[in-house]
Amino acid sequence: MYNIIIVDDEPVIRFGLKASVNWEQEGLSLIGDYSNGEEAWTAMEDNHVDILITDIKMPVMDGLTLMKKAIKRFPKLKVILVSSYNDFEYVKEGLVHGAVDYVLKHTLEPEEFIHVIRKCVSKVKEEEKIEEKLDIVNKSTHLKERKKLEQDVKRFLLLGEEHVQHISITDFLPGPFLFIYMKMNHVEKLEAQYGFLYKSLILEEIQEAFYTNRENGICILIGESDVLFLLNDVSNPVRAIQQLYQDMIDGKDMSFSFGYDMIYRLNELNKGFQRSFSACERRFFYPEKSIFDYQPKEKQLVTLNFEQLKQFLLPYDEKKINEFVEDRYKLWKQEIMEPSEIKEEACSILTNLFAKKLDHVLLLDKCAEIKGTELLDELTTLLLEQIKECNLLITEEPLRANADNELMDNAFDYIHQHYTEELTLKMVADHIHISRNYFSILFRRQCDQKFIDYVIELRIKKASELLRDTSQKVYEVAKNSGFNDVKYFSKLFKKMTGHTPGSYRSKHQN
Repeated sequence: MYNIIIVDDEPVIRFGLKASVNWEQEGLSLIGDYSNGEEAWTAMEDNHVDILITDIKMPVMDGLTLMKKAIKRFPKLKVILVSSYNDFEYVKEGLVHGAVDYVLKHTLEPEEFIHVIRKCVSKVKEEEKIEEKLDIVNKSTHLKERKKLEQDVKRFLLLGEEHVQHISITDFLPGPFLFIYMKMNHVEKLEAQYGFLYKSLILEEIQEAFYTNRENGICILIGESDVLFLLNDVSNPVRAIQQLYQDMIDGKDMSFSFGYDMIYRLNELNKGFQRSFSACERRFFYPEKSIFDYQPKEKQLVTLNFEQLKQFLLPYDEKKINEFVEDRYKLWKQEIMEPSEIKEEACSILTNLFAKKLDHVLLLDKCAEIKGTELLDELTTLLLEQIKECNLLITEEPLRANADNELMDNAFDYIHQHYTEELTLKMVADHIHISRNYFSILFRRQCDQKFIDYVIELRIKKASELLRDTSQKVYEVAKNSGFNDVKYFSKLFKKMTGHTPGSYRSKHQN
């Protein structure tokens, strides 16, 4: 059972959240509900908490303050923010500081709330599985010490030197130190092809290979698609990265970007981390390159007057909008803004143009797509497409509801006929004659999950039937249920069912 608490200053909201879920059935223990952050924090001092559901604006102690304190106490805590429509700046801050997701309190449906909770539970379970796997790997004393060092460096980077009793890094890596930040490229394409679990499987393999093949150094998984390496091979950083790629990654059907920087003292760990990350981010401007060194550059934030912008661009004029975005592109190309700042500005352009005319959740989905772009050219093209689509939605909205339902019926018929073959979101969108982006929005609205994850669920269900009801070999089951890679199929099947294909067959055929 995982422990959960609810915090909101509105009694009606607290009651609604509590009543929306059969907590025991979901494997959760509701410790209590509280009217402000201070009360919740007092409860947390006496209880371990796995999931925190908190309002943002509350008296005594607000939700963001509570969240930051709670994550320091429980680093693996999963947080769900409860917000109003006018809280989105706070929501963004909360997501930056580690919240898993958010829900809108006044439009919240029980199904949506349960889905978000299950998402948190899934993340907790996934982390537990990863920890169990790493525990098995950590057989030797040397490896255990390196893993402890990895945790110490994590704590140092997250919380500061004062929160780490002692880092014996020089026992393993006599300085100077080479920081290498590695970022997985084409993440959206990988997710669309293999599902969201694929990235973590690959990164686990890379981390395991690193600790198996290298005597020294540490490897830290950052988020879902990034890795941080800390080495003492500083004589030729580019060569060190090439060797790292050859040892850990070569042969995998994917690409990575690398940023690096060197530090000479232990108290510069944070600087090395930030600089190597900043270097890796330069791929946003230079897609043809894969290895980047840190280059300090004076940044400027060139702010837009959005009221003037709306007066200039509205009513909708495609020529004016194209010219405006082209001008911003030229400015962005100068690297005087960070990629994250450019993405925020692009989202602000979109939301300021359409906030009063389109559903806010739809705009947030579109902003999430913008923030998921990896390259400046990709962002610029997508922004123009999004603006055009939003305008089309406004002009055609009264006619769309029935047509959309018919489109989705056709889409699901097509999916269920072809899910064991190669099948992408674009292929289905082309079949029903709408854009890939618009089909993605319709699909998320109807299923509350990504297209590929829905397809993978169908394939795993089909594989389960074949394992139970036929004597096909595992590679045949994989192929006949839509998986081309039997190794990936076996790992994914175990993650989703808790059994290997062989043990699943043994359990269900006897």
